[in-house]
Amino acid sequence: MTLDYTQQHLIKMANQIAENMPTRENVAGQIAEHMLRFWSPSMCSDLAKIAVEAPESLHEDVHAALAASD
Repeated sequence: MTLDYTQQHLIKMANQIAENMPTRENVAGQIAEHMLRFWSPSMCSDLAKIAVEAPESLHEDVHAALAASD
């Protein structure tokens, strides 16, 4: 899958959020909460599509956050 700039940027932001959570407890929940508070619904929807089409591009905690927010 070829990713455009916007998709690459979403991946970068999501992975940075996962890697920079202040505590390692319930990281998926923290990511999901962050995305709910600060990301638009279209950004979340686009990230969910990326998770299906290019799963290797996302941190495992991002996948867990997306699953938790379903």
